[in-house]
Amino acid sequence: MNKNPYPIALSFDVEDWFTVRNMRDAISEVDWQNQDLRVQIGMKFILDSLAEKNIKATFFILGWIADQCPELVRKISDQGHEIACHGYSHTPIDLLTPEAFEADLKKAIDTIEKVTGQKIKGFRAPSFSVMEKTAWALPIIKKLGLEYDSSIFSTRHPDYGVQNFPTEITTVSGLTEVPLKKSKIWGMKIPVCGGGYFRMLPYQFTKSALQRDLKKDAVVMYFHPWEFDAAQPRVKLGVLKTFRHYVGLNSNREKFLNLINDFEFTTIENMISKSARNRKPAEYFFK
Repeated sequence: MNKNPYPIALSFDVEDWFTVRNMRDAISEVDWQNQDLRVQIGMKFILDSLAEKNIKATFFILGWIADQCPELVRKISDQGHEIACHGYSHTPIDLLTPEAFEADLKKAIDTIEKVTGQKIKGFRAPSFSVMEKTAWALPIIKKLGLEYDSSIFSTRHPDYGVQNFPTEITTVSGLTEVPLKKSKIWGMKIPVCGGGYFRMLPYQFTKSALQRDLKKDAVVMYFHPWEFDAAQPRVKLGVLKTFRHYVGLNSNREKFLNLINDFEFTTIENMISKSARNRKPAEYFFK
């Protein structure tokens, strides 16, 4: 294991293969009940792997999953992991009105807290959809009693991102903001912090970038249960969406096991509590 000044804040967005944004045009929410629910497959691998290394992580739970699989959510909580919120219906914020977003988030919080019996502190928007055009969501997150957000990705992407957003923990609209970021290596800035980026890039590339980043600051990484389920159903999507969703699924378990063997980890809540720096507000990005 590499010793770095900072650990990685490890997080998982607990959703299933058919709930993701790439599937929205192929599988509507009203058809979710007719799909092959497979979240348990990826979650078993995740929980078993973390337990073997005694790693605690943050799990952003989709409210719909908490309704369908309450025993799974309780298991995550009972194993000592941090439980946070990923919304209810996995509808990206840019596709919702403020009123619809508030109703969706409140339903998710109520559902998850009822299942776990614990107060939720953190939120991550589906598809990192807190952006300049959806910054109105931040006061709503605060209004509903949450303390931190981890929805802003300091990158440029067709569906999300706030280019050049601060990469350190900051404050926005009274919330602690824990952003995700690109890594600089070989003169390039490339996201290596999880999801399709982790699946697509060679592991040694990711490892080198993380080692460099962790000398300066903590890093947040994210994964999804369906990314560890290579046998999931194949759906006809466009070329780009097909690549985003299915790239690297066959090798992802092995790469993840290398990752948790090579680095130290913590929860986002713990990362925030141990951050001693003066957090400069980033309100200017949304004016």
